[in-house]
This record gives sequence, C-alpha cells and structure tokens, in this order.
Amino acid sequence: MKTAKELNELSKAIGKAVCTYHNAIFDNLKESGKEHNVQGDDEEEDGLRIDIHGRHNDLVNVLVDRVRFRPNDGGGVIEIHIVEENYEDCDYWFDVNFIGSDDVDYIYEMIVWDC
Repeated sequence: MKTAKELNELSKAIGKAVCTYHNAIFDNLKESGKEHNVQGDDEEEDGLRIDIHGRHNDLVNVLVDRVRFRPNDGGGVIEIHIVEENYEDCDYWFDVNFIGSDDVDYIYEMIVWDC
C-alpha cells in the first residue's frame, strides 16, 4: 500500500507531465505558424465532435476541425476552429482556455501533425 506522501508525489508527477505536454503542444503550434487539422473518431465527419460547457453552463455539442496558435500581447493562445454547434453550421475560433482540461487533452491527442 502506498503512503499519503507517495500518492501526493505521484499526483505531482502527473501534474508536471500534463503541464510539460501542454507546453510542448503550445510550442509546436507556435513554431509551425499554421493551422493543423483535428481528426475525429468518426471517419464520416471532418473533425472531432465533443460536448463542451457553453456560456450558460449548458452542454453544447461542437465539431472541431482545426487548431492553431494565435499570438497576442500576453504571448499567445491556442484556439480551436468550430464548424458546427449543436449540429448547426457555424464558423468561429475559440480559445481552449475556456473549455475543460479533459476536452483540451482529447483535442490535443487528435491533432494531425504533418511534421
């Protein structure tokens, strides 16, 4: 059985690994300077379909087809391109800082790196 201290150390290691992973994605997107496709689970769709929390804390189903780095005064942000919202066509970029970390990780896993 692990001690509380050992469990805390393992938890810290997970946090560090996730942070390192997110920083690597950020750096890759920034260095590439281009948009990258996001693949989905369903080969019939051009992108990744996920549910995110909307402005009113309701679940919104979106289809994400691309991801990019956008520079700003604070250094920059990663944005996802949303082409469907609740199965209605749309076209806008959205800052990943406004969605849950599990969804962000899922999107990052599905980036098509052509490098």
